[in-house]
Amino acid sequence: MDQDLQAAPVSAAKTKQTLRSRIFWFLAGAVVNYLVISTPFKYLKTHTDLSVTAISACSVGVSTCFFFVWNYFINFRGDSRRRDALARYLAAVVLMWASQSSLLSFLKHTDFNFRLALGRIPLDLDIVATQFFVGGFKFLLYHFWVFPVESRKRPAR
Repeated sequence: MDQDLQAAPVSAAKTKQTLRSRIFWFLAGAVVNYLVISTPFKYLKTHTDLSVTAISACSVGVSTCFFFVWNYFINFRGDSRRRDALARYLAAVVLMWASQSSLLSFLKHTDFNFRLALGRIPLDLDIVATQFFVGGFKFLLYHFWVFPVESRKRPAR
């Protein structure tokens, strides 16, 4: 019993620390994700005759492949074994790729002509909006379902 009382504060501190770490890496990944989507998008738009839908799917696909490794090995580490989470992770990756590429394609087809530049660096607000709309759901999906921090066991009474 005394051991359970000592373990509870340590477990809560670990969960809070893990959440902070995951949020930090998720935000750092958002910047990298923007670059990994926008670079292939610009290249394919300039050098190919692919449709906007195909370009969106390919660009988000490049990002999905990169972040498959990023999330699996760096960001969302928890107490569950990786092979136990692999099926959930693959399902989440396919779902997020389909939703992100569909949303980006929709936003590119519905051009609102919004422009923003950070100094001399122009930002593609369609990509930023896609990340904004999908990011919160993606974080919650990965944090709670795909890679839960710890198994939620009820204490014995």
